[in-house]
Amino acid sequence: MTHIWEERTPAWVAFVSLSLMFLTIACSSATAAIPQTECYKREGLDPKAEAVIDAFRASVPAAMKKGKVPGYAVALVDERGIIYTEGFGHTSGKKKTLVTPDTSFLLCGVSKLITATAVMLAVQDGLLALDEPIVTYLPDLKLNSRYEEHPEGKITLRHLLHYTAGLPAEAPLGNYFEPSPRVAFEDHVKSLFGSWLVCPVGSHFLYSGMHSDLAAYALQVTSGMPFERYMQERVFTVLGMSNTTLDRDRILSTQNRAVGSMMGISKMPAVYPALGTGGVYSSARDMARFVQLHLNGGTLQGQPVLDEALMAAIHRPRGIVRDDPNAYVFYGMGVYIDKRAPENTELILWHDGWGFGFASFVIWYPEYGVGTVALMNRLPMSVTGELALSLTDRLVKGRIVEKRFPQPHPTCDDCLTPWRRWPNHQPTPYRPQWKPYCGTHHLRFTGYRLQWWAELAVLILGRDEYTPRIKVRKEDGFLCVTESRFFEQVGLRRHVSERLQEVKPGLFTTASGITLDFTRDVPIWRNYRLEKR
Repeated sequence: MTHIWEERTPAWVAFVSLSLMFLTIACSSATAAIPQTECYKREGLDPKAEAVIDAFRASVPAAMKKGKVPGYAVALVDERGIIYTEGFGHTSGKKKTLVTPDTSFLLCGVSKLITATAVMLAVQDGLLALDEPIVTYLPDLKLNSRYEEHPEGKITLRHLLHYTAGLPAEAPLGNYFEPSPRVAFEDHVKSLFGSWLVCPVGSHFLYSGMHSDLAAYALQVTSGMPFERYMQERVFTVLGMSNTTLDRDRILSTQNRAVGSMMGISKMPAVYPALGTGGVYSSARDMARFVQLHLNGGTLQGQPVLDEALMAAIHRPRGIVRDDPNAYVFYGMGVYIDKRAPENTELILWHDGWGFGFASFVIWYPEYGVGTVALMNRLPMSVTGELALSLTDRLVKGRIVEKRFPQPHPTCDDCLTPWRRWPNHQPTPYRPQWKPYCGTHHLRFTGYRLQWWAELAVLILGRDEYTPRIKVRKEDGFLCVTESRFFEQVGLRRHVSERLQEVKPGLFTTASGITLDFTRDVPIWRNYRLEKR
């Protein structure tokens, strides 16, 4: 969720340059506006499947142009390997390096599935146990909760992988708003220690990246080696993922690396400390191998990597992400599980990732043995994301691929519902000594540089969607907090006029479990550090 931004060239210059630099290998293309690079299609494809691929290829350049996407890489994969892969566009809006299937992109949230797979490999190797309290591996871990005493003693690795431990989404150091590359992974995770849980341990599903980071840190401590080194030796090298890494020095020195671009942001850091939840850089070709591993139940090219039962545990739902009766979405270990059209009968496993100017998607139909990887360096996400998913969907819906691996669809009778609010929340009547807490508090926002028009919107117009801040005030006899619209822009739930309950002097929570803490040297909200202006 990070990257060095570089200014886009004028449109007419970009189009002329792209035309001159047009390059296609192995496939023909109908347009020269966006380079299409190193296209590979498996020989002997069903003509119907090839027609779907060709239609997809022809539609990508227009979608990229509409979404202002500098670079895009895609791979279509089945249990045998890559069916089709290709790179589109450039690694940045300024550089002239072409995107190929081997270009590294920041995976953001897709990293969670890679972390879960690595942890299960450690379970297979006897380094970790799923149901052992996490304090067995991290005896210094201390957490707070208004729901229970000593919650850290109840949390297991299984809770962490299923996102049911109730951890807050972020840690005070090295988070989304302060993604300093100088913060070590260990310091990032340890800054979580002492935080307050959002919900009771094991009671609900709560999507929070710190679950992945804490599991990754337990693996680092138990293995006796840095998490990025463990991943390199035990996962990436074993799977032949030569363009995949968590090593921040290697990332920064990689030439064939995409640069994130985000509306309103002119510069972002290229790396950040949240390695387990979003720090992996990888390519479309490498991620195709990773999806192939999951399609094959833990084997790759006929070689066993992860025990089939442990792989099945990753794919088994435990949390309910969305409980709409017409569109249930479940969560396993770092993977979403749901059913899609026609008539919500098809089983799909997937994960997406976004942040720091990147978006990534992996999706596969396990019963059909086919999946798609799509990586791009542009936010907000555009139609290019849906376009990549449609590549797999068209093959399935058109019955171009057969259901070769039928399996019982997972039930979720014992799944945990999504966390929303605590029924026992009792807002505390306002007290005069709270007056110093009132006012506008800005989140510390470092490592970024806004574009001039975004700066103008913030400084002159005071636009909420570009300003990470909260307002604390007295209202109707209670202390209340309101977030700016900026939180909606980065995918966080917006809380408007939430009444606060004082848990202890200077520390408050909302009904949904978000903590506002004035007891620290630097106050925090959602574990983001604040400064009053």
